[in-house]
Amino acid sequence: MTNATSDIQLGGFGQDGRRFHVPVKTGQAIYYGTLVAQQLADGLLVPATAAGAGPAIGKAVQTIASAAAGERCLVETDRSYAFTNGSSTDAFSEASLIGAPAYAADDHTVYDNDNAGTLQQCGTFEGMEADGKVRVHISAECAARTLAALPIQRGTGTLAAGVLAVTGVTLTATSVIICARKTEGGTDGDEIRVPAADRTAGALGTGTFTARAFSGGSAATSDTSTFDWVIVG
Repeated sequence: MTNATSDIQLGGFGQDGRRFHVPVKTGQAIYYGTLVAQQLADGLLVPATAAGAGPAIGKAVQTIASAAAGERCLVETDRSYAFTNGSSTDAFSEASLIGAPAYAADDHTVYDNDNAGTLQQCGTFEGMEADGKVRVHISAECAARTLAALPIQRGTGTLAAGVLAVTGVTLTATSVIICARKTEGGTDGDEIRVPAADRTAGALGTGTFTARAFSGGSAATSDTSTFDWVIVG
């Protein structure tokens, strides 16, 4: 998905929400009506899907072409807004449960899933609009609860010559990676490891790890098994 490059409609329902000012990352462009979040490292405001951003905290209600150092942006939260729906298996529908988490695919589009842990939550689903858009409630409190929760990412992969590199995950120095063989293939080993040297920490969607098959303590280079992986924390 692609972030907006100009102002869009705020798309809010009912009375205005609570508003506050947040300092913006120097040089960053922020557009009226787009989802915004704070960088986890320093709290500066950026588009919701920027690398290193936390959960969305609201929508920008002013435009800043290129933020000067210390410049602040007015943000609105505690309100429901209409968003572009994801497509295919990422889309909300009338069958989606009210209150389910919604995830920011870009600064104006939402998915009904976190794309294997690569997307941040932006709010909670509040139903469909007649035009196909999705109504999502955003609040700073929801963002705080999301940060406090222990994140879990998951996926499935197939080894090639006993090795598989997994990219596009969120990984920290304390993350726990669990691998479990799902379908045996080739000359399978007796375990799948993710050595410390094969882990690269990275913020939202920028971390990587390499899973390796071993048999009796040696690399199982003929293993082509399929396995599930889970990252906790």
